[in-house]
Amino acid sequence: MQLVLDTIGAFSQGLNERVVSGVKIAAAIGIATALSACSMTGKGLDEAAVGVSAIADETMAVSKDPFKSATDAEGTERDRLLDEDTIRNAVTSADLRQNAAEPLAWANQSTGSKGVITGITQRDLAGQTCRSFNATREAYNGVTLYKGDLCLDRRSGWWTRILAPLRVGKDA
Repeated sequence: MQLVLDTIGAFSQGLNERVVSGVKIAAAIGIATALSACSMTGKGLDEAAVGVSAIADETMAVSKDPFKSATDAEGTERDRLLDEDTIRNAVTSADLRQNAAEPLAWANQSTGSKGVITGITQRDLAGQTCRSFNATREAYNGVTLYKGDLCLDRRSGWWTRILAPLRVGKDA
């Protein structure tokens, strides 16, 4: 007795479908494995984002432009204090042995202000080294002449003793 099964065509067709579906399953497992490796830190993809992709969140608060001129009283006071720091740094950094008579230019890029410091003199006052000077401040709201006095505290550094606008005119 001879038994012949003619299933080669059906078997090969079923085998091909199984191989293709096996390849699809293997590809899906490979992709899932690769994506899970991206977050092995224990953080989600949102938390792991850095650089440019982290900026894409529209709900984030963006700071205002620090170089924009102040238009309100609070901004004007902030700019004045930033300029005071710049002037103090320029006066305390000046080498009085070399450039005592030369005007010293200063500028603050963040506020757009600039000016010239003149007449820097150094003296001792109550055991502290102090420097007196005159300075101009050219800002978006005009030009002001200041008289200043800075002193060096050995524990805390240079501090502003006086930096006040000079009143020019009859009622000065």
